[in-house]
Amino acid sequence: MESSKTWTTNGNQEDLVEMNIRIDNELFQQLKSHQIEQFKAKYPSKTFNHRIYRLLIKKLRRQFLRQRNAKERDDKLRCEEIRRENDPLHQAWIIHRENLRHQREIQEEQENEKALKAYEQREIQRKKLEEKQKTVSISASTHNPLAPYQVPSIERPPCAFYSKTGVCRYGERCRRAHPKPDITNTLLAVNMYSNFEMQYGLDEEYDLDIGLEFEESERYENFKDFYYDVLPEFERFGQVITFKVCSNSEIHLRGNVYIQYKTDYQAMLAYRALNTRYYAGRMVQCQFVNIPSWSTAICGLSELGKCPKGRRCNYLHVFRNPSLKSNRSRSEDHSTKKKKRRHHS
Repeated sequence: MESSKTWTTNGNQEDLVEMNIRIDNELFQQLKSHQIEQFKAKYPSKTFNHRIYRLLIKKLRRQFLRQRNAKERDDKLRCEEIRRENDPLHQAWIIHRENLRHQREIQEEQENEKALKAYEQREIQRKKLEEKQKTVSISASTHNPLAPYQVPSIERPPCAFYSKTGVCRYGERCRRAHPKPDITNTLLAVNMYSNFEMQYGLDEEYDLDIGLEFEESERYENFKDFYYDVLPEFERFGQVITFKVCSNSEIHLRGNVYIQYKTDYQAMLAYRALNTRYYAGRMVQCQFVNIPSWSTAICGLSELGKCPKGRRCNYLHVFRNPSLKSNRSRSEDHSTKKKKRRHHS
């Protein structure tokens, strides 16, 4: 009886295999005829020969093999998932993770309750002090009133990017503190420098292919014209120690110009004279910033061309300042550029 049972089960398995093979063969024949009809309809001028027939058959076989491998892979993953769910170690890990999450929620609730109780106690003390002030003012009108009770404010930690570069991508929405100095020897002209690429990027923020239309030599020539045009204007108010122009594409750093004077008084004169003036059709917005160290504010990998974030880095990517020229050499360069333009025209 046992041998007959095993024989019948083996026979059923063989019948199922034969049925699957028959279904696959029928589907293969249907797909083959469909592929041949599509080829003849797409290329009516070509003659359908045995070579094309073999190519179509190979393509169908590769498709069937991919489908079969994908099905086997899905079945294996499903079995692996079932086995992992039935594994006692995995179940114990899931229970442990849920317990940790539950404990974390309980701790958060306890902390919230403590904070709420502390706030309620501070409110009760404030109300008591206000009532005490009222009673004192009524009983003795000549007595000076007590100082109002102030709830201690929570001090926020300083923003690392703002303390290094003087700007932050989040601006006023940043959760960290932005301590603004009164007067320093460093001025920041926000978004003062601009070229066609930066101006176009303001409108198309996510068009990353616009940078492919410009070469580094063109960018640098545009920056040199800006450098020789703007630096003498800043030097009218004092000795400029450091002059940096950002080439970043982020909005809070794009085209920022940093000018460090020798003294705070010189920076204040430049601020009073240049703030809210217009340059290249745009208003110049100056503000005092504190840069403790330029080595920490400037991205070190940008000078080597190895920064992984490129010009979207939140540290300063600055142009290399050209050599200083005399007014005579600048006028000669300007005249040669005019001659070249006339020659080309």
